[in-house]
Amino acid sequence: MNLSSRRGLLWAFLVAFLAGCAAPRPAPVQNRPIPGEPAQGSEKSAPGTKPQAPGGKESSATPHAEIPAIVWAWPLAGSVPATYSPMAKGLDFDTKRVLPVHAAADGVVSYVGDSIKSYGEMVVIKHSPDYLSVYANNSKVLVKEGETVKRGQKIAETGGADASKWHFEIRRHGKPVDPDALLPKISR
Repeated sequence: MNLSSRRGLLWAFLVAFLAGCAAPRPAPVQNRPIPGEPAQGSEKSAPGTKPQAPGGKESSATPHAEIPAIVWAWPLAGSVPATYSPMAKGLDFDTKRVLPVHAAADGVVSYVGDSIKSYGEMVVIKHSPDYLSVYANNSKVLVKEGETVKRGQKIAETGGADASKWHFEIRRHGKPVDPDALLPKISR
């Protein structure tokens, strides 16, 4: 490969990289589960079995009609997020200053780290076999993997890789859902 071909290839890569850096939302992660979430299909019951209610009794509800027994709360007080975007897989909050990040529901911290570059320093909390929440672009994390947390407990502070944006997701069976459907209503 000659020098001009290498420069052209390098230039194309640099333009694509910078375009991704300028995106207002974290870049979508294709076909990669969030660390700490169950493998796809690992939480589903065997064909022909009925869902079990707490205490081991059979439930007449179908898996898609179940209502989670999770009490949710907003992770950032006083901040109004952008509207849910399936492409961003969650909600982005404008954070011009450092704010406390609170657990959206009771659960166990299943991951703390920065293995997904566009998510920066991230915390994942597992709330049930079906639900987990993701808190991304934190500047400071205050919890450790395996720690049990309560709804409203301070778990981190905003101001991570992209200091003006902070990202939040709720996932059901590993797939992002609109947090507005589960969180208490706020006016936008």
